[in-house]
Amino acid sequence: MFARALLFCAALAAAAVTIAFPATTSQEKAKSEAYSLCWPGALRSFQLTLPMSPREREILRQAPVWPPQPVPDGHGPALKRYLEEHCPQPAEPRDESRVGLALGILGVGGFVLYWLSPYRQILFRRLLRLRPGSGYRPDLADAVLRLAGDAGVTVHGVWLNADDYTKNAVAFGHWRRRHIELASGMEKLFDEDRGTFEVVVRHELGHIRHRDLDLTHGITALWGAFLVLLAVVFCFAVFGDAGEGAYLLRLSFHLALLACLLYAARNAFLQSRELHADAFAVRGGPTGTGRGDERRRRLDTFFVDLAAGRGGSGLPFATHPALQRRRAVLRHPDLAGELGVWDAALTGCVALLAVNLLLGDSFNIMLSGLRLGFLELKTLRPVYTWLALPLLLPAGAVLGTGIRHTVAAWGGARGGRDLVGRLALLALGLFVGLCAGCALHPSQTFGDRSVQLRSTWWSPVTDALGLGLALTAALTVLALALFALACVAVCGPRVASWWAGAYGVLVTAAWFPTALPGVGVPYVRTVVVGVALLSGVVLPFLRGRPGQPPVPVLLIPEESVTRTEAPAVRGPRLLLAHAVTAATTVGAAAAVARLLVKTPETPLALVAALGLVCYVAVLVGAAAAPHDAEFRRRVRYAVVCLAVGAGACFLLITGSRLLGLMPGVLLCVAAAGVAVAGRISAAAVYAVRHHRAAATASRVPAPQPHEPGERTRRTAGRHR
Repeated sequence: MFARALLFCAALAAAAVTIAFPATTSQEKAKSEAYSLCWPGALRSFQLTLPMSPREREILRQAPVWPPQPVPDGHGPALKRYLEEHCPQPAEPRDESRVGLALGILGVGGFVLYWLSPYRQILFRRLLRLRPGSGYRPDLADAVLRLAGDAGVTVHGVWLNADDYTKNAVAFGHWRRRHIELASGMEKLFDEDRGTFEVVVRHELGHIRHRDLDLTHGITALWGAFLVLLAVVFCFAVFGDAGEGAYLLRLSFHLALLACLLYAARNAFLQSRELHADAFAVRGGPTGTGRGDERRRRLDTFFVDLAAGRGGSGLPFATHPALQRRRAVLRHPDLAGELGVWDAALTGCVALLAVNLLLGDSFNIMLSGLRLGFLELKTLRPVYTWLALPLLLPAGAVLGTGIRHTVAAWGGARGGRDLVGRLALLALGLFVGLCAGCALHPSQTFGDRSVQLRSTWWSPVTDALGLGLALTAALTVLALALFALACVAVCGPRVASWWAGAYGVLVTAAWFPTALPGVGVPYVRTVVVGVALLSGVVLPFLRGRPGQPPVPVLLIPEESVTRTEAPAVRGPRLLLAHAVTAATTVGAAAAVARLLVKTPETPLALVAALGLVCYVAVLVGAAAAPHDAEFRRRVRYAVVCLAVGAGACFLLITGSRLLGLMPGVLLCVAAAGVAVAGRISAAAVYAVRHHRAAATASRVPAPQPHEPGERTRRTAGRHR
């Protein structure tokens, strides 16, 4: 949790530093251009005022043209005074001040927004203060404060939102000033079902107990300050006040992509904290005695009713996890901290995109350090790889702790294939994220990109970027999984998480060996490889030890699979739809390959390529959907991705003088046909999958009686 927050803050700080260097004012640019135009003529005039040297007299006798020789060293001060008198002064480098200003806006703005967040929530939502012993419904305030005392936390205020009629509660506040907001529906829940009311409030108290409330509001405040900074810089470039306006516009686009990724990473963090709060609510109390089957049953029923009323999708961009995952965490708390495929991809993509952005300006950063006296002239080089460490180290901690929870959740008595398959998916997700991080910003502002690639650990093995990133993802997940299995077998959960996070830091530090001191590189590599090999050797002797994690609860969809999404077309039309979808998939693969080796010429070209790739990826997810509602939902998202990509391509075509409007209209018609063909193909695959699942389920024995309060699990093909 804290490692994710640290990675988020490091990425925002790197983006703020990256913004500062090209953001020179137009006045500074004008002064620099005026000085560069005046300097040659002034130098020539100064040379003519100097007495001729013997060498110059000899040249003048042999040729009618006299080329002045370089100014002797003794005339340096005089030349400086002459240039100051006859030329406008060049602009002083202000890179350090702009970096300080950007970081100041980010830090100070984030702090102000964080400190004002509870007062803004109270004002905008028009919350009513509930006081114990007096006023409106003092019994609600008494109950919340009593539960807070049992949980070992301090609550400074209980508030009622009269405009919200749902049965829900929210924790908010800042450091040492935490509050609980109750929706008006909680009054009825308190009167009718006191046990469910208590477990819902315990969930919100879990956010305060785990300190994730402070992290959430802090990250949200930094996010708001970063958006303000990005908007200011974008307007600065659009209105022509930037010295490097064209590059700044392109950089703003890449920073907007980074902002989207950080938004998704923030929501992934929010989902994780909800799962930990669920586990705390079930456990109850600060000591965590007992599992609390009654609390689990009540919270389980509350989640089912809440999901039915909201109709939440639980997609990765949502702030709350899906119902199936929340119910699984209630039965198996280790699933709360597991690293998902989406989390691994986001971690790799955010880290590597921010690293590329920062290393692109590393030469400027070194020049600033040289002017401030922090660096020496001999340390200057095209890429300063130590700048990658503040971003890679939190990413390593996230991967290490997440894989530790994954091993604990999936490595029980049924470990084997389930665990191997899960780790393979994590390696694939990390590889995709690393590739996306390189593809979104593959070029550098200063220096040669090959210099950066040669600074990675796999450069002596292969020069291929894709193969190197694949090796990085696979070996990283393998090493962390081996060490996590050994830690789970011999250490407690908290100690194992700390050790796994520390080892993850070492593994990611080994990605860029040139960022480390030369004498420390062999030691870091020896520790990383030695710990992984030792864990693999001793692991067979530790598998039989007591304390192995229980079997994880498999996620079972709560909606029946009715197979109503079977395609209505057959024969040649279905084959044509499959052919169009296959051609689109090949085009998406070609777009990914092109992004890995060549930078898009314009931001719209990158949006068009990513729209096509996301369309194919979401369409594959629709074919693998667990039920009809999820299938239809994912198809809609796929169409949105295709529409965004087609819109960007339409703007590219219509903006060209050689093509015009008609090809753009034809492109939109073709995109509509691709969307229709893709839905038919996905529906066909979806129907075949669930037809086989229904045939398998018909041979399964009748289910055993379930626990009181548990819903009957529906099998594939069973109607409501």
